[in-house]
Amino acid sequence: MNKKCIICGKQAKFVIKGTNDYYCEDCAKENFSDLSLLVSLEELAKEFKKHIVEKMKSSLKEENIENENLNE
Repeated sequence: MNKKCIICGKQAKFVIKGTNDYYCEDCAKENFSDLSLLVSLEELAKEFKKHIVEKMKSSLKEENIENENLNE
């Protein structure tokens, strides 16, 4: 995820959940007293990847079941 800070344009590391407001670490520290209120883009990417992997596994299971039914 290559997002840019909405203030300075540097590579973003944080986002306000549910928005398109991205911040680099310096701007986030300067504008928010508690960074725990922001979502780390790295964590967001991990969650997204986990969701994709689960979806792929589910699709493969369904495909295998269909193939087994065709072979019967």
